[in-house]
Amino acid sequence: MHTLIKFMKNVNMRIKPFSLWLSYNMLNENIIQDMLPPGMKVAKINILEDDIEPKSRLLFNCYNIDSFWMRGSRLEIMTIAKCEDNFHFVILDCITNTLQWDPINGIRGPNGNFKFNFLQDKLNYNVVSKLKERLDFSGKSLNLINMTKDFAVKSNYNCYYKNSVIPINLKFNEEEIMTPVRKLKHVKINNDLWSSFRDEYPTHAFMHEHSMNFKTKIQF
Repeated sequence: MHTLIKFMKNVNMRIKPFSLWLSYNMLNENIIQDMLPPGMKVAKINILEDDIEPKSRLLFNCYNIDSFWMRGSRLEIMTIAKCEDNFHFVILDCITNTLQWDPINGIRGPNGNFKFNFLQDKLNYNVVSKLKERLDFSGKSLNLINMTKDFAVKSNYNCYYKNSVIPINLKFNEEEIMTPVRKLKHVKINNDLWSSFRDEYPTHAFMHEHSMNFKTKIQF
């Protein structure tokens, strides 16, 4: 009998400049709640320093990544959950044009196509999933603004994938992560993804103009 031996590998991940965040007010929160790890609840949270009222969020984070086995683009559909006094990003879905890993499925191949550019102060992302659902976004640069620490830092330390109880522990430089972000004015947006769980248009659109570095451990 052969025994499959799994091992943990340290992974460095560089998120390249011009990563995009879209935040929507959440719909059908009770259904999202059932997708989370046991003991967690959908959190109401402020994202940017000028937010007035904490709300439940459905988040779309589109970015380009450089790692030893992930070199390409990813779109993560997430929410923020709370357990006791801790916030956590919970990935509900992922579309990527490179390899991906999660604690439920392990390593899987690409499941989407991406186009990206930043030209003349305008950020453009085009994502098409294998199911032909798509996100098309163009946004014009506006002012810089600070994020809240609950969103940018506290939610990042221990992230989760769907209902898995296995945390994805991230290490990073808080000062780098908290660098002010650039608000974006919607020039064009077309989003077919997770439409039953969000309002039609986002309440927030912003980008990180700088790169960010993370370290984690992945079980192979």
